[in-house]
Amino acid sequence: MERALIISDAPKAMKFFKDFLSANGYTKIKLAATAEEGRQAMEEFSPDICVINAPLESESGEELSTELASHMGCQVILFVKEDYFEEISGSVEKDGVICLSKPISKSAFFGALGFAEAADSRMKRAYAEIKRLERKLAEVRVVNRAKSILMSQKGMSETEAHRYIEKTAMDRRVPRGQVAEEIIDFYTD
Repeated sequence: MERALIISDAPKAMKFFKDFLSANGYTKIKLAATAEEGRQAMEEFSPDICVINAPLESESGEELSTELASHMGCQVILFVKEDYFEEISGSVEKDGVICLSKPISKSAFFGALGFAEAADSRMKRAYAEIKRLERKLAEVRVVNRAKSILMSQKGMSETEAHRYIEKTAMDRRVPRGQVAEEIIDFYTD
């Protein structure tokens, strides 16, 4: 993780967060002073982590944190005043927001940062696995369509059509999906 977004309308807190993140390996840090600037920065910058120092001038930060965590796919750490911590943490944590109370200690922030990085890593692996399975499913669909075409056009059984696609792919050293697409293209043009 190297990209961070800090949303805070307090310059002193913004400097603290920026210095802390820089010291912990974040090389690209974008700053936003309002919730709207933060939303815009999320769209343009695509950070790995977002730190929100609540409350913000225009809103509490609670809604912003859940919005960014659920729709933008980055890890969000929300800092709230100790008086509101229990109430707000209970409502935002179900959306994947890490909530910490202020005043903050460096060790608590460091722990939350480590947790956010671990969660981000796990999410990225899960996303990669989903993409791999989607590609595999797409290939299975194409192969099944090609088998169906071979069965109707060439009078093959399903087993024969499957064997034909598999053998052609092995002989040519190309993926089954490529052979299936060529069959579909040949018979549907």
